[in-house]
Amino acid sequence: MDKKNKNNKNKKIFLSIKTIILLTIFIMSFLYTVKFLDEVNLKVDDLFLKTLVSKSNNIKIDGFSSEVVNYISMLDLFDPLKLLKNNYKGLNSNQVNTDTVMNDNNDDDTPNVNPSDKDSNETEQNPIVYIYNTHQSEEYASLKGSNYDIAPSVLLASYILQEKLEHYGITSIVEESNIEELLRINNWNYASSYKITRMLMEQAKEDYPSLIYFIDLHRDSVSYDKTTININNKSYAKVLFLLGMENSKYKESEEVISRLNTIISGKYNGISKGIYKKSGPGVNGVYNQDFSSRCVLIEVGGVDNNIVEVSNTIDAIAYMLSTYIGEDHE
Repeated sequence: MDKKNKNNKNKKIFLSIKTIILLTIFIMSFLYTVKFLDEVNLKVDDLFLKTLVSKSNNIKIDGFSSEVVNYISMLDLFDPLKLLKNNYKGLNSNQVNTDTVMNDNNDDDTPNVNPSDKDSNETEQNPIVYIYNTHQSEEYASLKGSNYDIAPSVLLASYILQEKLEHYGITSIVEESNIEELLRINNWNYASSYKITRMLMEQAKEDYPSLIYFIDLHRDSVSYDKTTININNKSYAKVLFLLGMENSKYKESEEVISRLNTIISGKYNGISKGIYKKSGPGVNGVYNQDFSSRCVLIEVGGVDNNIVEVSNTIDAIAYMLSTYIGEDHE
């Protein structure tokens, strides 16, 4: 019996020593990591950070607990982009940022959207293109072997388009508001996404009267073979233009979209699936195109396309827009 107790005691001592050793290794590793990060000048990939921001919809903290946490940490849990902007200079680009404000007496007649003040630099630049995503959470396929297991979204495609347009000397802004969160706050269903983006468009136009072109990027849901094309040994995600036939300005919109389709098809043969005219029960039928004849909805690729194929297509879209804008200003 004494021998058994002795063995148990030895086991306990061994486990205690093992635990201490593991804790020591963990603490040393942590301290070394902190020291390393402090000494190394990290270069942050802006697009990767913005992709992380677009995935922040899972944060669900309501009521009193949210107010306490926000007060203590001084962070807006519904808008982590502010935290990133305060810490990474690369995120301070030409985008509109809006804050969502909780309202206990909210109803459908008084939608809850409260855009923040614009930066003075943005005002001086006078953007002419507004890029947004009515269905902001639509995602593309992750790249195989990618270092980050994150599915890129249509919001990321918007940021890429903004960068591509800069190469043509065209200033644009990307709508960064969390559409799903705004739907939740207003207690609206997914079909009301166009109501949210309509309000954001109106606010953006008020803040930036220079805006002329409004580009709503989406992603299709059909199979890979229907959304992909190889042009000169380069893989592209196909594009599809949507035209709302219940839009009061549909004739003017059709002229604009037809010209855009001609431009992109002329340089990238086969990349466009054409113009899809939608109306009737079960569809929106307007797509905010009554806001402006230059409000264009483009589906870029499908669920199985990766971000490289999408980026290749964004090159084509940037060329298309720059060409059209050049013609439009003549």
